Amino acid sequence: MAVISNPRDSEYELLHDAYYGTGMFANGGALPKYSRESSQNYKYRQKLSYYLNHTGPILNASVDPIFKDEISRDYNKSELFASFLENVDRLGTSLQEFMRFNATQAKLYGVMYIIVDNVTEFGETMADVISKRQFPYLYAVEPKCVYNWRISEIGELELFAYTSQVFDEEGTAKTQFHEWTKTSWVTKDENNKVIAQGEHNIGRIPVVQWFGRSSKKTDILPPPEFLSIARTNHQIYHQCSLLSQILSMQTFSILTLPDNGQNIGDITLGTNNVLMYPAESGHAPAFIAPDIGPAQILIQTIKTLTDDMYRLSGINSVIGVQESKSGVAKQWDFERTNQRLADFSVQCENAEYDIIDLYELWTGENIGYKCDYPRNFKINDVADVIAQSQSVLDLNLGSNTLKVETGKKVLDSYVPNLEPKEYDKIIDEIEEAVQRQEQDLAYHDDEGNEVDEDAEGDRQGDNQLRSRVKETP
Repeated sequence: MAVISNPRDSEYELLHDAYYGTGMFANGGALPKYSRESSQNYKYRQKLSYYLNHTGPILNASVDPIFKDEISRDYNKSELFASFLENVDRLGTSLQEFMRFNATQAKLYGVMYIIVDNVTEFGETMADVISKRQFPYLYAVEPKCVYNWRISEIGELELFAYTSQVFDEEGTAKTQFHEWTKTSWVTKDENNKVIAQGEHNIGRIPVVQWFGRSSKKTDILPPPEFLSIARTNHQIYHQCSLLSQILSMQTFSILTLPDNGQNIGDITLGTNNVLMYPAESGHAPAFIAPDIGPAQILIQTIKTLTDDMYRLSGINSVIGVQESKSGVAKQWDFERTNQRLADFSVQCENAEYDIIDLYELWTGENIGYKCDYPRNFKINDVADVIAQSQSVLDLNLGSNTLKVETGKKVLDSYVPNLEPKEYDKIIDEIEEAVQRQEQDLAYHDDEGNEVDEDAEGDRQGDNQLRSRVKETP
């Protein structure tokens, strides 16, 4: 399949602006104009508009728990790879920071593409390579920049093309076009002139697909998961503009007074003016106000749409909607939220493994890389964990391993961000204490009295002797 334009440009623009609150939501550009609405009234409604950003908190709640703590990473000792982890993009960004930021982008757009590129010149020594940062680096490509691709019959990516923006010496933005194949790469300018090109020998296109949810590898531009959320937020933005207009133009009551009719044409309506009517009508002076019905409908509509956003996102049990639910219903809500977080955590872990695989292809290193992304996002109540752990110990099941594991559970809940060295030290102390307790029980009776091993051995010998005597015919 090949395309020369991106079919989801408008969707990506909406998602970006809805998340950051910029662009079309910054100056009223996202508000539609009614067919009978005057230009003056439309501009006034745009000026009054404000954006309630629900998309940002909802999406962040779907990503932040995964990166709450440092991701566990283990690898063979390598000075070059350690330098890579500290600066993966030649801008001083660590792998942890790079993964966290682009996880948000992958969740927002439905997919992100990470290019694992390499330098063309290398130093003579390892010290030169590290000091001059002459090893593979990463850069992210948003799906809106992808304009061409080709997939083989067996589902392998054979061509991947995307755009990037660079700035010349005068600060003018220029578009560059990049194309990768399994054996070569080329960069062209806006006039289709080759800027740079070359070949590589890694046997595949050095690009990582990072999906926001489980998707087919052949789906280069999958439907964004949060598109419905962004569209709902857009509708809330529109409803809020209508409500603001009503509150601005119709909130204050108008005083009505009888008049002989001479000054009716000179009155300007406003919050500090009066409305005159003929004196012979017989009505007493009074305050009048528009019907509150339209404003109430808008308020209820905004609330309903807001609740729907959190419900559709699956995190209404975390933020947003507050409801009175039974324990079982809350448990089901948690299971759904936990599963969504765990599913995306798997996507992040797979993307990181793919990045390291390409690093190894470029460098020829075998670093034995392992990373462990979280799978369980339950928020434990410390008091409950301690009470449950004490109940387990009170059962006296006689397992020293169980005692140590119970201690680990208490530590994870009570001091979750403990440094690894301190954590290991405490666990060692717990294991020593359990062993001492076992020894104390072995050398003391139930009443705490010390047991005489020699006397105990004599009693055992006497008992054995009596047994042999009884068995003698």
